[in-house]
Amino acid sequence: MTKRMNDNLPGVLNDAVDFVTNARKDNSGLASAVSEYMGKEGAVGIPEVRHRAHEAGLDGLLQGWRDAISKTPATEADIKTLIPHGVINRFARETGLSPDAVISGLASVVPGIVYRNARQAEAKQKPEVL
Repeated sequence: MTKRMNDNLPGVLNDAVDFVTNARKDNSGLASAVSEYMGKEGAVGIPEVRHRAHEAGLDGLLQGWRDAISKTPATEADIKTLIPHGVINRFARETGLSPDAVISGLASVVPGIVYRNARQAEAKQKPEVL
């Protein structure tokens, strides 16, 4: 993944720049980062997200994402519950996005990643048809 330079702007100014530049909708690099974290078999984030979902009573939310492609993004609160603060900040540093923009981007991509992971796991369990 190509890393961007951190912008080093104060919080409010960073938020304004995100708005003006549409960075809240620019997930460049973020999809790759989250894929590494929870989008590949054996990724460290998969058990972490499952555990955090279970602890917060969000097993049903994950199951819903596994069962069908979500037509709506996750909520900010769900993302903050499922993804540790330190991971969100790491994604922000790696992508050059503000933490709020990362959360917004994660809300868009996490349900789809959970769905894709479920489909891939399901496909691995089915016997091959000749």
